[in-house]
Amino acid sequence: MIATKVSVRAFKSIYELEMPLDGRMNVIIGANESGKTNILRSLYSFLPEVPFDVSLTCQYSNHYYMGKSPEVTIEFGGLTKENRTQLMQISEIFKDIESFHVRRDGPSHKDYHLLIGDSEVDNIDIRHFLKLLPKVLYFSDISLLKNRVDLDSLLSNNVEYNTERNLLKIGAIEDYGIIFEDSTRGRRAMDEASRIITEQIRRAWSQEPSIEIKLNVNGSTLYIDFSDDTTVFDTPESRSLGFRWYLSFYVNFVAQTFEARANEYIFLIDEPGIHLHPGGQKDLVNVLEDLSLKNQLIYTTHSPFMINRKYPERVYLTIKDKNGTHIDLKAYRDNWKALRKEIDIIPGDLFFFTTPVVASDSQEKKRAGLLHKLKTNP
Repeated sequence: MIATKVSVRAFKSIYELEMPLDGRMNVIIGANESGKTNILRSLYSFLPEVPFDVSLTCQYSNHYYMGKSPEVTIEFGGLTKENRTQLMQISEIFKDIESFHVRRDGPSHKDYHLLIGDSEVDNIDIRHFLKLLPKVLYFSDISLLKNRVDLDSLLSNNVEYNTERNLLKIGAIEDYGIIFEDSTRGRRAMDEASRIITEQIRRAWSQEPSIEIKLNVNGSTLYIDFSDDTTVFDTPESRSLGFRWYLSFYVNFVAQTFEARANEYIFLIDEPGIHLHPGGQKDLVNVLEDLSLKNQLIYTTHSPFMINRKYPERVYLTIKDKNGTHIDLKAYRDNWKALRKEIDIIPGDLFFFTTPVVASDSQEKKRAGLLHKLKTNP
């Protein structure tokens, strides 16, 4: 099951908006303060545990003057056989339909409405029903990888150490105690985890193909080190912010999807790659493409390097004017003219991307002759 369309009314800077969704990747691009993040937040606020009240209502909408909450409606389609079997436990109405809508317009469970076509379906267990929909996860602030972590912190419930836990998960370490053993088994487990993590990162980060991750334990503390062709081993905190962010994002994202079923999640990602240079952003787009094979992704950006131009229909340009935030579904027309205008890119900004012109031999001879004349006849 995937989300195929989202409709938002009176949410923050959004007066009214309808946006189709690609089953894999969706890119929301626009200038700062254009409302990109509000689109993500409207989707995230669809979750029952997320507050949804008049504090989120667009202040220049009728909803605001009437004291009403916003409205967020998501259309779901692409039902698998397993999806249908589970949904039919809620109602037989799911036996033959191909899609349905769910609208939230208030803070409680009673404010969810299941719509088939234009008709609302009554008398369903809404709590059970909502648990059968794809899970929405919002990635905004990523906990950056630290230089070291002790065993007690790994075993705690402190979210501050999630990135370190997920790094070990990628290295196939579920029982943290093993790598802290002063034994051959512990050292082998640690070396194997280092090898697996290194392979994963090299596949995702083409900027430094020689990158190596090494785990070391001293007493009850795990140390995390990096090296490449130009350096001896050093710590994560000594690396660039761009690389550290990229690695931390990748570790958390991949670990989250390791055991997930296809289309179990809808990932909302706010400004990924903001600390990366263009080469790193292109790497990140490739990673996101791979991850979207299994889960639906929606992310915001203001960087043209975060767009895969092979799929222009996945790009939604946000524009904010006196009527609030709205979107342009064809930002790619006229060689991306609408997008270039909105994020203020002019051809002169791209002068360094052009291939330098190489002068011919005859031109070089003429230039040399002119320089000789200038020197001999000042």
